[in-house]
Amino acid sequence: MTEYQENKTNAVLMVPPIFSREIRYCPQCMKEDDDNFGEVFIHRSHQVVCIDVCYKHRIHLISKCSECGIILGQLYGARFLGSPYCPNGHSLLDALNTVGQDEISQLKVLLAKDIYMLLNGTLKVHRLFDIYSLVAKDMGYQHRDGRYRNQKFLDDIFKHYSKGVFVEFDLIIKLIEKRSALRIFDEKNAVGHPICHLLIIHWLLGGLHSLIENVNLTRKESEPFGQGPWPCINKVCEKNLVHTVTACEWYYSKRLNRFIGKFRCEDCGMIYQSNCSGNEFEYDINKSKVVEFGPIWHERLESEYNQQKSIKEIAEILGANRSTIKKYLLLIEQEKNTVMRPYFKGSLEWITQLYDYYDRSKSVYETSILLKTSKKVVTRYIEERIIYESVILPTLRESAAATESEPEKLEPKTKLLKLLKNNPDLSRLGIRKAMGSKMISSLLREEGEWMNHILPPADHPFKSPYWEDEDLKLASVLTQVCESVYKTPPNKQIRRYTILNQLSVRDKARLLNHADKLPRSLELLEKSLESLEDYQIRVIPQTVQLYRKHYGNATVPMLLGTHKYKNCSQRVRICIEEYIAKN
Repeated sequence: MTEYQENKTNAVLMVPPIFSREIRYCPQCMKEDDDNFGEVFIHRSHQVVCIDVCYKHRIHLISKCSECGIILGQLYGARFLGSPYCPNGHSLLDALNTVGQDEISQLKVLLAKDIYMLLNGTLKVHRLFDIYSLVAKDMGYQHRDGRYRNQKFLDDIFKHYSKGVFVEFDLIIKLIEKRSALRIFDEKNAVGHPICHLLIIHWLLGGLHSLIENVNLTRKESEPFGQGPWPCINKVCEKNLVHTVTACEWYYSKRLNRFIGKFRCEDCGMIYQSNCSGNEFEYDINKSKVVEFGPIWHERLESEYNQQKSIKEIAEILGANRSTIKKYLLLIEQEKNTVMRPYFKGSLEWITQLYDYYDRSKSVYETSILLKTSKKVVTRYIEERIIYESVILPTLRESAAATESEPEKLEPKTKLLKLLKNNPDLSRLGIRKAMGSKMISSLLREEGEWMNHILPPADHPFKSPYWEDEDLKLASVLTQVCESVYKTPPNKQIRRYTILNQLSVRDKARLLNHADKLPRSLELLEKSLESLEDYQIRVIPQTVQLYRKHYGNATVPMLLGTHKYKNCSQRVRICIEEYIAKN
């Protein structure tokens, strides 16, 4: 699994071994260690498998005795050299093989020096992929929207390095050729072999020294919105218009062809949003949009409001429009009212408050926020306002007044008769709202026959369906739904609720609650369910495609080892083998 063979590309080959299995030494370094310390040491920088030279002395490393051929040490061995002699007593100091002047030999010397400096802490590389991002854009290997120009990158890299270089450094050519720029510049998909990245750094930046020198490369035109800091636009912040904002998050919107950025001031907590075009990175700070005003802004708003200043004056002080100020003032007032009088939904006070807030704001949305309910509820009460104000609210007020003035509650039947006398056109739903659900339910339980006699007809009389016709209709609908599901099948197995969830709420409820009365529909549903074998065979193409996308290859053992195909039938196994052989 650790050796690469032609036409046998396994997933593990994406991360080939980096360390040499045999311990390697530089004869000159051995002599220096023995002279300085009286003992020979293993140098970490000499153990990278494809770098077999010492950059200090420009000679080849050795792993065996030139006289007897004995191995000097192994990676997981128990014994290592302590002197510049092999275990058989032969001197190792004479094995001096100078590095040649060809391209690959000189590259090895450069890479050996980089490895030595990295391992010994001389150079520390941070934010490598941030630098890659700048370089990729500057060199034309990445579009503004983040897509990579893989073919352009591949053509250029093979103009600079021959394919023999990659083979010499144990880098798989097929792996580099596939989505090459993505496999280098993108942190999540980048190849894991460090030698590959060192070669790219030498090509694009001239080596690690140049990389370190350009870590703080901050050309303003290379980054959307520049490098900062940016100004705070909070009018009541002490750092207003001062360039102190350092937090910026941005992304590219392909639909708008613009970069969208969010900025946050650490002093006041305000978050604002701005944008700039995909071609030019300049933006107008005056056209920014506030996302969150922050605690300081809200404290100042409440302070100015308590001083009884007008909305226009507060808007000028805080740098916001009047509708925004009005919205937040209503929220403040609502919080105060909630603390003083916690009203229940549907009560006299709650309904009165709803109409009061709506009259002041003229906004269903703001009213729903103030009352902590949905816009749908507010809209319903506004549409039925005439009925509520003419019938229901007076009845609720009368009931409340009578309860306060009389020691005993009004008799429910008397109250109901009075309501029906004054409002003969009131529906059952209106009566329930006016009387209260609890009282009406109690009367229906105790005086059911009397209630059905005096109450108006039910709002929605129920008619028992003819189940045979309903079964035929539902079977027809179910057939269309099944065809649609199988035409664009989901990634998961098609089961009972995969189909049921595509039906309307009514049809789904009927099939679940009255399955015994819908035999045709139930039989059709059961026949439409997908077996495990059929599901496994259906998703073979997309599973193979997924493996090839992420791992570069897909084999039969790889698929059979997954949870999806574990212990699959012989039929499924044959289908997998046939598909991989053909594709």
